[in-house]
Amino acid sequence: MSNQQVEDALLKADRWSKVIALFFAMGMFGLATLLTESFQLSAVVAAFGAIGVRIYVPYHVSVWGEDSGGIASQSYELTGNYHHGAAGIALVVASFAALAALVAGPSVHEIFATGTTSAVYGALGVALAVGAALFVLLRTALPS
Repeated sequence: MSNQQVEDALLKADRWSKVIALFFAMGMFGLATLLTESFQLSAVVAAFGAIGVRIYVPYHVSVWGEDSGGIASQSYELTGNYHHGAAGIALVVASFAALAALVAGPSVHEIFATGTTSAVYGALGVALAVGAALFVLLRTALPS
């Protein structure tokens, strides 16, 4: 497979990842708003999940796509030097973990009414811990 075919496949995946991430963000924002009743926190959760989708889709196509040659996207010169698959999945799962922690904690109205933001920081801590642990695990488990 020529380099031009691989580049075309990655560019096509990159374009599609924008569309997929947009719809993921809208769905995630709707779900998070429904569960937490907070537009600000829902936007943050949805944005991080969408960024994860945006990073993962080109990686997935580069490794498992029929036009890609099976070479991971981080192997190319113009992409970042980190494991795109692990980072993308970790961001998506971490955003769901943050949402779960927000739902399990006190209501958002109580958080903002009392001025205690420990539940928000707790959700951030859960997201960081889950995301970091998953990134470390997937970095070795997924092909690179």
